[in-house]
Amino acid sequence: MKSSIAIGWVSLCMVACSGEVGDVGGSGGEGASAGAAGTVLVGAGGSTTVGSSTVGSNTTGSSGSSSTGGAGGSQSTGGSGGSSVTNDAGGSGGSGPSGPTDFAPYFPSWTWGAGGYAYSSLADLESKSGLKQVTLAFVLSGGTCKASGGMAQHLSDIKAFIAAGGHVKASFGGASGTYVETGCADAGSLAKAIGDFVDATGITDLDFDIEQNTWLTDSANDMRGKALKIVQDAKNIRVAFTLEAVPTTGLTDRGRSVVSHAVAAGARVAHVNLMTMDYGDSYGGKPLAPVAIGSLNGAHSQLMNMISGLTSQQAWAMVGVIPMIGKNDDAEVFSLDDAKTVAQFAIDNKIGLVSFWSIDRDQLCGSSADACSSVNKANFDFTHAFAVVAP
Repeated sequence: MKSSIAIGWVSLCMVACSGEVGDVGGSGGEGASAGAAGTVLVGAGGSTTVGSSTVGSNTTGSSGSSSTGGAGGSQSTGGSGGSSVTNDAGGSGGSGPSGPTDFAPYFPSWTWGAGGYAYSSLADLESKSGLKQVTLAFVLSGGTCKASGGMAQHLSDIKAFIAAGGHVKASFGGASGTYVETGCADAGSLAKAIGDFVDATGITDLDFDIEQNTWLTDSANDMRGKALKIVQDAKNIRVAFTLEAVPTTGLTDRGRSVVSHAVAAGARVAHVNLMTMDYGDSYGGKPLAPVAIGSLNGAHSQLMNMISGLTSQQAWAMVGVIPMIGKNDDAEVFSLDDAKTVAQFAIDNKIGLVSFWSIDRDQLCGSSADACSSVNKANFDFTHAFAVVAP
């Protein structure tokens, strides 16, 4: 999807997936306690649990090993023993400490087992690239107010990836396709749809990529925020939002509405991710890193203004960046030099998440220019350039 010149707006499908199907059920592609309403726990977590026998169980593992990290709840992952990974970021009202940066590029669901890519599965991707985190895209509607079951069909691969030390996020929404919110009468029914997805997959690190106008209204944002609070209380999910970006301001008014309604509902927001892409043809031939960094600086200031008591460090720990690698949907090209500059900015400011659209494009071009960045000199160039943020 093309955007107006002033807005970096993913069609998190982009040139890579025209006509594809994202997660069965929609067309391709393209999103301590909280205290009183209006407060937020920075880096608030949830747990991600995918076991070997009972999906959605609370704790599983493979070898009894454990490690502790920073921002973001707990994850219990693995095969059959007791391995766990715990990421702590306690406190309320914005008092939680910042933690390590997540590096989780988007893994489009339509690439599972498909030809023409540098990998065939999550396990194969980890083996070839060393990547330890991914954002699965996208969770779409499987009918009236329910999620499709596409990701559940790949649980064996997801579990193998996690057993090898990986972590999985799941992104709801995107630029196209039918959202899970469709047909949901109220926050309770939407909460059930999200909760049923968690129960079916064991994935509790959730992103909501909200791009469609219908689901960016105040009323839709209010319903979503209340639903996320319900699911968070019941299943300890981790919540992030992926939203359009403006070069210097950061979030648009609609993006701020998404975040503010979730905060007002008492939901704990781990990351607010900016889609730093598709700013417009006027940026063609120019470095995109400074434009993306301008968006991040703007969002950082906005979060500090929106959330009372939030420190600068905590605000940076909430900020995420998602460029589209290589050729965008307009004249822009996000280069490897841009990636290195943004990665260093992420390190210097300890931002919460670095991602990109998308891992299937991080390869040399073959028969289709849609399935590559158009600038790679080798497979996984961008993965390696960004991986320094989460060593």
